[in-house]
Amino acid sequence: MDLESSNLEISSERLDLAEKDLRTVGFHIVENVITAEDADKARQATLDLAETEAQNGKGSIYGEDKIRRVWALVSKGTIFCQLIQHPTVIAIWKRFLGEDVIASTFTANIVGPGAPAGGWHIDYPYWAMSPPFPEGSLTGQTVWMLDDFTPDNGPTACIPNSHKMLRRPKPGEAEKHQMAVATAPKGSILFTNGAIWHQCLPNTTKQSRVGLLGMYNRSVIYPQEDMPRQLTDQQLENQSDMLKQLLGRKMEFRDPDNDLTWRRTETGFDTPDAS
Repeated sequence: MDLESSNLEISSERLDLAEKDLRTVGFHIVENVITAEDADKARQATLDLAETEAQNGKGSIYGEDKIRRVWALVSKGTIFCQLIQHPTVIAIWKRFLGEDVIASTFTANIVGPGAPAGGWHIDYPYWAMSPPFPEGSLTGQTVWMLDDFTPDNGPTACIPNSHKMLRRPKPGEAEKHQMAVATAPKGSILFTNGAIWHQCLPNTTKQSRVGLLGMYNRSVIYPQEDMPRQLTDQQLENQSDMLKQLLGRKMEFRDPDNDLTWRRTETGFDTPDAS
């Protein structure tokens, strides 16, 4: 399944604004990155995949059994390979995280009817660190809106400027601050600084709200998922260099004693001339 149309261009002025927002308030929304029709395609592919995994006892369920997470999307459909490397996404994260940006996770999050709030939290790798966190940009989250995100259907909410606290929120602390709710039409993307305090709000509607979550890291941060093994060497052969980079297949590991450079493959490490 391919995306038929996308807004592939993002101006340098918009890149400047996105970077400024990520560093100051901690989030930025770009509307209509893909068309509503393409968002519907991705949504249906996500729901079909979630249903198959549920029947096979895979995936994970939380939020009073009303929120479903599907992991390792890159290995589960062409449409997800396209979205993880969408030019708007890559342009923003290269600006914020550096040219050598890699992917940490790419998952689906389906917030079902009646789902409660997700709870205020921070994202990986910050939740694995002891505070105070390092200053600067280490990681960022991409929330693909495959439905219209409305105030009532479980949208993402952020506490502006909370990423500057360089720690996780204490119990009850986030509720004392004014939150910003990310609402936008389907096909839009919410970009967030990985250290920002955020959660999904309750879904009080009768329909599931579907989003895709793509975490991107500086290359020095170990990814949360085992990204290099999500596609085989053969599957990656005709894929873009950008996708290979995102999956960690371009990262080099020096073996100076043997004058070798190693790279990850689907089964381990090798010394390819180019891959």
